[in-house]
Amino acid sequence: MSQQTTLLTSHKGVDLHAATALRVMQERLDGGGFLKGLFRCEMHTFSVGEHGLTMERLLAAGRYYNPNKHHFGHFAGTIAPELFTSPEIVEDRALPPEWPGLIQDTDLEVPHQELYDTLLGGMAPPDCCAVDLASFPLGQEGPLVSGVLWRLVLQTDPSKAAELGERLAVACGRKQGLLINPHMEAWLTAVRQEIR
Repeated sequence: MSQQTTLLTSHKGVDLHAATALRVMQERLDGGGFLKGLFRCEMHTFSVGEHGLTMERLLAAGRYYNPNKHHFGHFAGTIAPELFTSPEIVEDRALPPEWPGLIQDTDLEVPHQELYDTLLGGMAPPDCCAVDLASFPLGQEGPLVSGVLWRLVLQTDPSKAAELGERLAVACGRKQGLLINPHMEAWLTAVRQEIR
């Protein structure tokens, strides 16, 4: 296993991409009535030590993080290095529960254990599940893999949340999916919060 470093950025104001997608999904897709919230982060991840990439360089580049419009979270953890470059080896498209890793830095003043959820719109309401989908273009070989991390807040049975989340996110038909093009993108899924 190698050390994986991940930068997640979310909008400080209204995320028009997520707000527009939420409305379309609720009104036009089969199962859209179960969708109660939609949030996103831009995601950039790399293995430490490869090609001289560091989080400091990523933050300073201006392309991946704009302090005027983004909040950020810097995470590090030990995961399989091929997680985002060879997603076909991951059974059931499962995003590991330990991903993105331990918090290293952020511009937000929130308790560390809450940072990941804060970047993705906060905790799901008690009667909902949070389903996270990390999507990224097929064929990215690195050293830096970029993509989008979506959080779908669903009012459904926890055992059906992952399936419903993928049905709403992955575009497979006129009334199925909006966020991910399966011909161009890979994705990994995790049910992060279950109904309490």
